[in-house]
Amino acid sequence: MRIRLFAVALLAAPLAAQDFSGLKEPINPDRPDFTNGPSLVTPGHLQIETGYTYTRMGEESSQTLGEILLRYAFDDRWEGRLGLNSYQWIDPGMGERRISGFQDPFVEVKIRLNDAEAEHRPQGVPAMGLLLNTTIPVGARALTADVWQPRAALALHWDLPANWSLESNVGGARLADGDRRFDQLFASASAGFQLNEKVGGFLEGYAFSKESADGSATHYADVGLSYLLSNDLQLDIRVGVGLDKPHPNWFTGLGASVRF
Repeated sequence: MRIRLFAVALLAAPLAAQDFSGLKEPINPDRPDFTNGPSLVTPGHLQIETGYTYTRMGEESSQTLGEILLRYAFDDRWEGRLGLNSYQWIDPGMGERRISGFQDPFVEVKIRLNDAEAEHRPQGVPAMGLLLNTTIPVGARALTADVWQPRAALALHWDLPANWSLESNVGGARLADGDRRFDQLFASASAGFQLNEKVGGFLEGYAFSKESADGSATHYADVGLSYLLSNDLQLDIRVGVGLDKPHPNWFTGLGASVRF
């Protein structure tokens, strides 16, 4: 294990010294929490966010690798986003056969609705953004929804004292469950904090009105940390739990974000 960690450190060190974008402000990814902020990538720059997640829910376990989000802002008002389809492994348990393949990708746009700087907004008014996306039904037969699934979310951000911030999403989606369609509402709140110039973290809770056509409301809580290797490269880790049955119900993951 020590040898592996040393090898990772050797590989990461040259990257940490790189200045990929030429920008002086630190990278600001949307990952690893569920909540997306209203801020955009600096226009003319490409940002890539990626990761891995392991989930356990009852007898079933799942892994996703990729989680690639490409972000490019065409100006200071809107950003184009492409979510490439992750590869997923699902082990249903109880001796059932593993399901694997690529998930459906998605296309998205993020629109800034007001000034990002607090001094340019009335007191108490958060920075606001709108995210509109849809999945594209081209994933593996066992994993694709077979239909386009549109989603919209309002993203809010407040700067708080003592290096804290608060972000929230509220929105809805039109999803598929087999050959049935259903409407989903969701809401989240994520409190972010900065321990020093390199290390930050978050505490988050979020909920869905349902995740299947006949399902009931579901609730989740998670925490995570991020480490800034350079202004253009950030690593992250997170762990969370589902607050509803079945048990066990938990997930963990790690990732990286880079800006060019």
